[in-house]
Amino acid sequence: MDGSILGHQLTRTTNFNHLPARRSDGVTARLVLDDEGFREALAVRYEAYVAAGYLAPRRDALFSDTYDESPLSKTLVLYTDGEAAASVRVCMLGHRDGNDRPGDLPAAAMFRTEIDTCLAGLAAEGRPARAVEITRLASSPRHARNVALLLGLYHVAGYLILHFHADIIFAAVTANHTGFYRRMGFREMAPPRDYPGLDVQTVLMGCKIGEHRGIPGKTLALSEMSLSDDTYQGLVTGETVPVFGGHATSRPDLVVNRMAGGMRMPRTAGTIATTIG
Repeated sequence: MDGSILGHQLTRTTNFNHLPARRSDGVTARLVLDDEGFREALAVRYEAYVAAGYLAPRRDALFSDTYDESPLSKTLVLYTDGEAAASVRVCMLGHRDGNDRPGDLPAAAMFRTEIDTCLAGLAAEGRPARAVEITRLASSPRHARNVALLLGLYHVAGYLILHFHADIIFAAVTANHTGFYRRMGFREMAPPRDYPGLDVQTVLMGCKIGEHRGIPGKTLALSEMSLSDDTYQGLVTGETVPVFGGHATSRPDLVVNRMAGGMRMPRTAGTIATTIG
């Protein structure tokens, strides 16, 4: 999640030529590269947050923040049968003004001390860690119980984590969904705090890449992923790609989707995408 509720000017390229999906089983994804995709992402977020009771209705029916315009943020929109149904964003921690002081992740609005302490500890192990935050994870209320869409959100977020070559992942998560994240290898780093601009509290959770155990459950079989596989290559060239299609063409750089034996989807899985991120 992120709490900045600001008016937003759409400034991205408006004449990007979208390429058709190569193959689809009903769930596809596209990287936000233009105004059309950006507006779809903002509309899905708005619907999800209003339906969850975190955000009051607004005239423009869009929900954005300052991180959307950052070059260190990437957003994906997921579609079911061509309809924009869900969205997720990954923000990378950068540096301000060319100096060594880290910039902010969205969660730093509540958890700056904990994030800084964690990163200082990782830096002491050898080198500054490349940190990202999974944020603005949301699905339309019309698709809130679509498990394929839920798993697809986490799956494609993995490509953005790979894109930034992250060492550690942070997430601000509602308390009733911490169990889902723990199953993936995340640890609680701070207790619930009010999220600025939203009527909700979130817990700070973090996970080192080497400790990521994959998406819990065995509902769907997801391929391993690589920066050289078909899905990633399609995303970065503007294609609408099948979330559960494609294949890895090199050793996977990160496995965020290998089903762990014996793990079950939590009872809240069907609505998780409308209430976290």
